Amino acid sequence: FVFWSDLLLLKSMNPITIVKMISTVAILVIVIGSLIVKNRAAKAVWEYDDDALFEHVFDQLCKKSDYGYDLSRLNQHEKVFMAMSLIAMEVNNGGFDQFFLNQGTRWNEIIVPAAEAIKAYEVAAICRQALEIYEEHSGQEDPIEELDACDQEFYNCNDPYMSLIVKYARNNKEHFKIR
Repeated sequence: FVFWSDLLLLKSMNPITIVKMISTVAILVIVIGSLIVKNRAAKAVWEYDDDALFEHVFDQLCKKSDYGYDLSRLNQHEKVFMAMSLIAMEVNNGGFDQFFLNQGTRWNEIIVPAAEAIKAYEVAAICRQALEIYEEHSGQEDPIEELDACDQEFYNCNDPYMSLIVKYARNNKEHFKIR
């Protein structure tokens, strides 16, 4: 509320000073408003259902990491999410052979600890076995038939790894730098 005495004070001020004051207040309103909107948006993301949250986090991390090719842009929690997401998608689409063909070796050091981090211990054991087989045949250009057994174990796995990936993200949301 503006009182008459405040109006008299404004009348006695230099017009440039008044414009500066109004501009400063406008900037503060814009900054505070944008912080409120960002905070509401961040909360809303974590309130998505599991499928929508998975898709959103995965999309954001893909953009951030050039679809998993630049791991230097991801923190440890984001790497866990991406590693497990890529394992789930690649293996379910074309087996471990496809995972290694498409992802190369950049995830090899991460996939077992990532599976353990989300508490998918059966997946961790299967990944460990697949890595051993892959390393034994690393120079081979043809599909590695020995990985077929790992594929079957993965398809029959009892770990609810997709739910565990989302649960891990929710439990560590403060570590995910996403919009």
